[in-house]
Amino acid sequence: MNKHKKISLSIIVILCIVSSFFHQLHAETLHFIAYGDTRGNIDTMEKPQTKHNAIAEVISGRVPDIILFSGDMVYYNEFEKFTEVVKNNYTKDNPIPFYPIIGNHELIFGKKIDALIKELLPKLKNHERNTKNTYSSHTETTASLEKIWDEIFGEIYSIPEEKLKERSRQVLEREFMDRLPTKYSSYLKEIFKNTAQYQSWYSFVKETDGHKIKFIALNSSLPNDKEQYQWFLRELEEFSGPKIICTHYPPYTIGFHGCFDILEETSLLARFRNRYAKVFNEPSHNIIMVISGHDHNYQRICKTDAKGNLQFPIYVVSGGGGAKLSGRGGCDITQIPLDDFGCAVFETAYQFLDVTVLAENEKNLIFNCSVVGIKCDLTGELPDEASFKTLFVKEKLEVIDTFSFTWKK
Repeated sequence: MNKHKKISLSIIVILCIVSSFFHQLHAETLHFIAYGDTRGNIDTMEKPQTKHNAIAEVISGRVPDIILFSGDMVYYNEFEKFTEVVKNNYTKDNPIPFYPIIGNHELIFGKKIDALIKELLPKLKNHERNTKNTYSSHTETTASLEKIWDEIFGEIYSIPEEKLKERSRQVLEREFMDRLPTKYSSYLKEIFKNTAQYQSWYSFVKETDGHKIKFIALNSSLPNDKEQYQWFLRELEEFSGPKIICTHYPPYTIGFHGCFDILEETSLLARFRNRYAKVFNEPSHNIIMVISGHDHNYQRICKTDAKGNLQFPIYVVSGGGGAKLSGRGGCDITQIPLDDFGCAVFETAYQFLDVTVLAENEKNLIFNCSVVGIKCDLTGELPDEASFKTLFVKEKLEVIDTFSFTWKK
């Protein structure tokens, strides 16, 4: 063999070794992204989800292994707009499994609500025109709108929990899985294949270098459901490793819903928190992170030990997937029950949570977390649909928060 052939062969061998090393490194890493609240408002619900699409474009470019979605796909019954974004970004060349959970807006339904919203929409447009032109009918129009809104919310709050339970499963099957390519949604259909008739909660396990992590998706709109609660307790008992919970309603938040929902003991959020938070916080259950949405902002709510190390579980609110942003709650924040947790970071931002899990050794897992997005000032104009893609994808995308922690077997 001549000298040139020997050199060429050596280079090929080195490249193969390097390629094998990087392939092995990638195989040992679990990479997931979490976000939620992509819905528009009532006046934009029939339009494409432009902001969500821009965020999804960035997410797909990061090539995560899985995506966790914490609910509120739509404002009201416009599921094709949501699944269009999923199809455009996550189902193609290298499909990314997308795990949705039920929010509260998925559960606004019924013939009476259909009729009321149909009546409301033209009145809202007239109200907007009247406000701009300061017509004398402004007060009368406002009273008429308030009456319809009261009827709508009355209908929403009167839906029995059994109907919410039935609707939840229908949303996951008919409005999500059945709207996507059959081959793509097969991973979810497999999960639900042997579940109870109206079960909308589920779990799955992912592995990184021999370590297994369980992900548990709960339906927080069913706080009193015994079937879900007993199932959850069994899931905790049957798996001793680290667990990540994904739910729509946040057990802890100092945003709008912290003041509005948590302090209202009869609300679904308060009832969910009161039943589940104590279970999440029990150290023996090995719950390391609870990811939620509902409040349209980013919050990291946590405890630290005497050395400043993060303690489990870490609560993350990541509700910046495209819905109109909201800030801190208007109430006295000290009145919100946080059970000795504190809000370490609060940002009004469109964003997502990006987590990479590495095996340090046979006993330890390292979680490297970053929150990526664009911060917004609520005292000014929020980005409009036309400029959002340029801002999010190209110009203003930044790291909003970073934190790391180690789970030890």
